[in-house]
Amino acid sequence: MRLLAHVPAWARAGGSAAAAGRVLLLFGGAVVILGALCLGVDGRGLAVLAGMSGAMLGLVGLSLRIRWQRDGWGTLAFPLALLLALCTVGLTTTGIASAFVGLIPLCFVHAGLFHPGRAALALLPAACGAYVAMASTLNGNAVVRLVVYAVTWWGTAQVIALATAYQRDVRRRLRTDARTDVLTSLGNRRDLDERLARAVPGDCVVIADLDHFKRVNDSRGHAAGDLVLERFGHVLDEHLRRRDYAARYGGEEFVLILPRTEPVQAVNMLRALRAEWAEEGTGVTFSAGIAVITDSAPAGSALAAADIALYRAKQAGRDRFRIATEGLSASRRPGADADGPGVRDHSSDRPDLEGRRDQHASC
Repeated sequence: MRLLAHVPAWARAGGSAAAAGRVLLLFGGAVVILGALCLGVDGRGLAVLAGMSGAMLGLVGLSLRIRWQRDGWGTLAFPLALLLALCTVGLTTTGIASAFVGLIPLCFVHAGLFHPGRAALALLPAACGAYVAMASTLNGNAVVRLVVYAVTWWGTAQVIALATAYQRDVRRRLRTDARTDVLTSLGNRRDLDERLARAVPGDCVVIADLDHFKRVNDSRGHAAGDLVLERFGHVLDEHLRRRDYAARYGGEEFVLILPRTEPVQAVNMLRALRAEWAEEGTGVTFSAGIAVITDSAPAGSALAAADIALYRAKQAGRDRFRIATEGLSASRRPGADADGPGVRDHSSDRPDLEGRRDQHASC
């Protein structure tokens, strides 16, 4: 696998399995040609080997133009092609083919690295045929050796496939742990940064903050505070749509990314979330600031704008939501609301005003 890191980018087209298959064919062809020259192959045999090498190079070139399906079985064509080439060497040359039997296990190594263990069964008939073609004599001892080799080849693929699957699972779990907040099971700051980098104009960014959370820690203890955070994270995870994203920003702050969402839709979502959160009976409310990613206000700017809107919501009395409607650099226009430029209050403290926009003059 480390060898693939040194393969040119154009040769890695189709993924690691296809790139490793090309390396397998090129390596196998080079070993056969060099070995045949050292063993003193005759002119006819050299012509056959040259033709075989040319065909393998052609297959490598053709593979660059094929759109390989990742994790598909199509890349088994590479080890099968090498086995067919070895079979050709055994049938068209005399006295040298048995020297290249050691290339057969490489085909099963490739299968184990990039395919489930059962894929080795698809290679066994071709591998056995290549061995028979390359064997100098075929007697009882040769048949026993073939059976032993076949079991060994199959076992090699199984061991490598199991080790590879275990490695992938460990890597997946480590990646998940490195990007998950332990307490809330939401994304952490590192995961949030990566998710923000993929956000596009039209996505909504929300910063939610639990109100007076320090009082919970001071009056009930940090264990109670952790429980409140854990339950809020669970309610968030259950309430959001599948395409939405939530992360713990730090302390009692949470960031939501709502793809293709209008600010008013975000407000409605937060109102429903507030109702669900109230049913938890913690006695803790939350405030939120909302901003939209635009071409002129990328994700970082939208996050900062949402943070300012959250601050305004806190100043206005908490347990409410505010939308940043303008860019951070917008100048204050005459007649703008006293909250400052670019912020609108969408609090729903009074049921009779649900769905109406209230502008508060004091902050």
